[in-house]
Amino acid sequence: MRLTNPLWYLAAFLLAIGSAMAATAVAASAFDPVRDARVTPATERVDAKGATLAIYTDIVQVDRDILCRGRYGDKDKGRIEIPDKGVDVTADSDGTRWHLIGLLEQGRDGLRIVCTPTDKRTDNASYGYATVTGYSSRVNNGRGIAYIGIAAGAVLAGWIFWCRRQARRDAHLASAVVD
Repeated sequence: MRLTNPLWYLAAFLLAIGSAMAATAVAASAFDPVRDARVTPATERVDAKGATLAIYTDIVQVDRDILCRGRYGDKDKGRIEIPDKGVDVTADSDGTRWHLIGLLEQGRDGLRIVCTPTDKRTDNASYGYATVTGYSSRVNNGRGIAYIGIAAGAVLAGWIFWCRRQARRDAHLASAVVD
């Protein structure tokens, strides 16, 4: 089948953009278990091996940056930076509304969570954590859908280009033979 109509490029674009939209919806569903998590105060050590570690605070501090780290090992010598999550996801647990401030996709056992404001001023917020399963797999599924859909759109656009080029060359050869 030769796709020579230029409107087929629109079909390739819609395939790529549609798969990116579907991938975004799948990846956004990764926050569902983060919203439904039961938050535990960060005074205890965390056992999060094989799960995603979500860090929460009970007070939203818009004008302050909070840096969270996980400390492990003897006398807490090892440190893991817990990346900030730039989305406002809340979880209701035991009558408290918790706000997501950090997410570590590959948790580990024996972490002690320490969160401090970067401005070193007094902090009256409480911090908590939750171990979440299924976050990474949903994010990876979303990435896979996006990569496959965009690649399929690019392959279709390449096929259309090749078909149109072949049709022009055939038309050029046919006109040369007639002359």
